[in-house]
Amino acid sequence: MLAAEQESTTPMPLPPPDLSTPEAQAAYRAELFRVARPLRVIGLVFCIAGILMMFEAQGWHSVVERTFGLAGVILVAIGCSLIVAGVIKRSLHHRKRMRGL
Repeated sequence: MLAAEQESTTPMPLPPPDLSTPEAQAAYRAELFRVARPLRVIGLVFCIAGILMMFEAQGWHSVVERTFGLAGVILVAIGCSLIVAGVIKRSLHHRKRMRGL
């Protein structure tokens, strides 16, 4: 019983995409666009927020401005790492789909 449950929870491998028609190419392009989209969007939002915080902290004279500047740098670093993670996840999905895994 346990082996049957385990087999049912493992996802079925997806076949390689059929890229012979323009409609199929557009559908696969849309599928790739949806893979890891939240990671990439949140990363972009973090980067923009960090850049805005760094612009707000121009001068770095008071403690608050320095804190805003440092928080901005940290947000940009986190945002860039999220974007890179999303791109890697999308690339791995594409590689698995092309191999039919």
